[in-house]
Amino acid sequence: MRIAIYGGSFNPMHIGHEKIVDYVLNNLNMDKIIIIPVGIPSHRENNLEQSDTRLKICKEIFKGNKKIEVSDIEIKSEGKSYTYDTLLKLIDLYGENNEFFEIIGEDSLKSLKTWKNYEELLKICKFIVFRRKDDKNIQIDKEFLNNKNIIILENEYYNISSTEIRNMVKNNEDISAFVNKKVKKLIEKEYLD
Repeated sequence: MRIAIYGGSFNPMHIGHEKIVDYVLNNLNMDKIIIIPVGIPSHRENNLEQSDTRLKICKEIFKGNKKIEVSDIEIKSEGKSYTYDTLLKLIDLYGENNEFFEIIGEDSLKSLKTWKNYEELLKICKFIVFRRKDDKNIQIDKEFLNNKNIIILENEYYNISSTEIRNMVKNNEDISAFVNKKVKKLIEKEYLD
């Protein structure tokens, strides 16, 4: 099986995230996509909203899609979440005979050398890299540009920010244009500080 892993804070998940999942599913011949809301992030301050709410929103969005699984593997883990550790758990769970892909943004590719065991990661999975409009001036390491396990897409840009959505909710602004209508009420109800 070809299994794509899409981890993120998803704080909250928005239409841009959904479009990324759709793109990977429809254009890259994946058998399964595993959505993983992060527990305690390794790369930044932990300012995430309730884990249960983020998980619930992701599950609601993809409910009924048999090719998409929403996992609490990082939320249940103790300590910081590292892509390498999560990937090893998933390989144990699904079997090493599968082909694994990590979905990341161009900004993450720029900092990939700071990731835990990044060289080993590049041996055991491939990276699907989405370009971001605000990252057009990012200089990508030449080592990564020529790596067969890094797939840089020429995708459309999804210029939506979870931070902006949270601020809109706090200010009682309409978020309909940015989030799935199935979860709009859930977000408005549970994302108020």
